[in-house]
Amino acid sequence: MSEAKKQIVPNASNTYCNPLSIPNIPYGYDERMIKEKGMFDLSDLAPDDFPAHRSISDPTVFFHDNKWYLYPSYGMAWVTEDFIHWKHHKTTPYCPKYSPCITKWKDKFLFTSWFSPLYAAKTPLGPFELLGDFILPDGTHFTPCDPAIFTDDDGRIYLYAFDYDELDGSGIHFGFTAGYELDKDNPRQVVNGPERVFTMNPQENWWERNGFDNQDTRFGWVEGVHMLKYKGRYYCIYATPGTSFGSYSMAVYYSDEGPLSGFKCQKKNPLTFNRHGIVSGAGHGCVEVGPNDTLWAFYTIAATMKHQYERRIGMDLVAVDENGELYCPHGVTDTPQYAPGYTDNPLENNSPGYLPLNIHYRPTSTSNKEGREPLYACDGSNLTYWEPEETDAKPTLTCSLNVPYYVGAVRLFWQENGLDYSRGIVPGPIKYMLEGHWQGTWTKLYDNLDENEELNIDYKTFEPFSCDKVRITILEKPKGVNVGIRDFTVFGVRDMVR
Repeated sequence: MSEAKKQIVPNASNTYCNPLSIPNIPYGYDERMIKEKGMFDLSDLAPDDFPAHRSISDPTVFFHDNKWYLYPSYGMAWVTEDFIHWKHHKTTPYCPKYSPCITKWKDKFLFTSWFSPLYAAKTPLGPFELLGDFILPDGTHFTPCDPAIFTDDDGRIYLYAFDYDELDGSGIHFGFTAGYELDKDNPRQVVNGPERVFTMNPQENWWERNGFDNQDTRFGWVEGVHMLKYKGRYYCIYATPGTSFGSYSMAVYYSDEGPLSGFKCQKKNPLTFNRHGIVSGAGHGCVEVGPNDTLWAFYTIAATMKHQYERRIGMDLVAVDENGELYCPHGVTDTPQYAPGYTDNPLENNSPGYLPLNIHYRPTSTSNKEGREPLYACDGSNLTYWEPEETDAKPTLTCSLNVPYYVGAVRLFWQENGLDYSRGIVPGPIKYMLEGHWQGTWTKLYDNLDENEELNIDYKTFEPFSCDKVRITILEKPKGVNVGIRDFTVFGVRDMVR
């Protein structure tokens, strides 16, 4: 590549792309988790009575010692040091069910999750020791729904959880966030509360209305709360209206009074919102302070192919406006973004300028099953997929870009059909090669033959190459699994010379 061309082709290294490329996404034990008390290791659970699917959602991200620790539903935990590549560290216990949360307490870490008791550990990765149920001032034991646990600057500890009243005898849950102060020496014990922090208001807050198009003006879940204190202000971040919808979002109440009172609904709501595309339903998560005092939202992405609770995770930059309200300066993104700490002014621009090059283009394939045409790999949806025939030894998908583009990144969202965990048919590394075409010649852009990491969503960057076609060839797949593609997107910029 000439020096002139280098100047016009952005550098996409040190970028990530949503949904996050997280290894070892767990099995979605949704129905079984309802029946279990507390966290568990899954060793006694046979997943043969509902659709085999994988899911990761409801992230709490804890920034500690310049690392991010990710605690999602279904399994724990993932750690990153460069904020791009995540490593799985299996904890004991392993499965928090839904809505895990963690906070620093003295020389330990307190942890709880959906309808679970309180745990403690000496390190963020456990092992987590059971302390017991939470205890109200009258001695009643309870476990919280969709909890958040928060330590203030003065060492006082607070618990937040979903609660509800019944609306007019209709059976509709009129939800609210309950807050409790805990004894900082015995954090199981409630010393104040419950206090009503805020209550659902779907009549005035359109983002709280249930349904894909927020059409139900009487109802919507307000759940998945997370507390952030930033520059003296308390931000109560919550999810609404329902995790299986593209309308799932995060919104914010704030208080300058204290962690249990004085909360006002900010005007710049919702914080994260995107109904359509690969990255839709940006709800239930958290906002955390990262490198260089930057703020980052981590959120759940709806990907409800096999199960209504099948989900993935995304992240985006957050800023504070002149009124002290949180907002996402670049919105919910589905293109390459620089990871935390890699740009001097991420609020102004956090992107290399790469755009999707092949969405809604019509690729061809070496084979496909009926109803699983190649178009579904490039249609901008995470609810459709291309699936080749099982007899196709090296299935290939080819997409014309019509004109030359510098291609420098690829996102692959694999569809794994035939999973049967009870029979040992489980996810594994998928080997592939990406090639670019120009003037009758195909050139390898990237392959993962020397890698052994299992990635259901695989985002990779490489040296930009000018080409007018791209093709992906699946070279190896896990035994017993027929691999298709939910999303095949290449990113780059127009070649301004050719």
